[in-house]
Amino acid sequence: MKNGIKVMALCRLLLVSLVLVFAGCGEDDGSPADGDVSTDADTVVPGITLSGVLISGEQPSASPRLTLSAMSPEAGDPLAGYQLYCVTLATPVAAASGTADAEGRVELSLEAEGVAVGCFVLDTAGEAVATLIFTSGDDRGQTIVFSGDTELGSITVDLVNGVAQVDTGTSGALTDSEGLACPLGTWLAEVPRNDCTGTATVTVWFAQRKDGSYTASYSIGLVQLATTGKCGYHSEAGLPVAQDGESFSFSILNDPTCELIFRDLVITPNEECSQIVVDSTIEGCVSCTEGCGCGGGSETCTQSFTLNRE
Repeated sequence: MKNGIKVMALCRLLLVSLVLVFAGCGEDDGSPADGDVSTDADTVVPGITLSGVLISGEQPSASPRLTLSAMSPEAGDPLAGYQLYCVTLATPVAAASGTADAEGRVELSLEAEGVAVGCFVLDTAGEAVATLIFTSGDDRGQTIVFSGDTELGSITVDLVNGVAQVDTGTSGALTDSEGLACPLGTWLAEVPRNDCTGTATVTVWFAQRKDGSYTASYSIGLVQLATTGKCGYHSEAGLPVAQDGESFSFSILNDPTCELIFRDLVITPNEECSQIVVDSTIEGCVSCTEGCGCGGGSETCTQSFTLNRE
């Protein structure tokens, strides 16, 4: 599980400013890019077509934290071969993916008219590299409802910070998690920061795969980006989630500059599914108060905090 998330860079949250979240179709193997559409004989949801153009670029008013390799796409380059993967937050689950052509043009069809949807961007190897954030004016979120076929236009993908953004305007309606099965949807908390606006929003977003397992994204923003000091968002997308009874767990990088130290998260919803308690554990830290470092330590650092359902 840990190898699949090394492509993202994250900052420390709270104690150490933790960072958190198309033309062809893939095969149905239970992975995020299964490319299939799930239906139920007793439930008919009208289909919609989503289309747009995947391009590499910086977030508005932000810039990458780390330097991309020479082989990585430059800002403005079409992300040919990358995929847009979308999944409904409904029962039964419907999911589909589309692959970008040489111009970055992507299209997928999904039985999702009037149903809450969330999306990720996958690289050419099918690994989740960005969470798609929908914006409308000053509002932003990961869950949206479309009433019909929608042209999304340019989808700007910050490959380093794991954030893809698209301005939906009036083409879709951002929605909360009301009525969704537990733990699907968005969970939020405001945390104090010493940068940007003085606070940042921590977000955990859950979706379900067709095989019944869960996937999550983990995000934080606005936070100061390391290389330039500008403010932006970080996210890790398509994280596989393990379930143990009523609890869910996944792991994220603790520090964007270190691939040796992970933060393991165990998430437990309350009975009403209105809040989740997050128990965080980091092993091998140099110090729990001065900073974990990047290996060579012996301390185990723990922390608990609460997120509210949106």
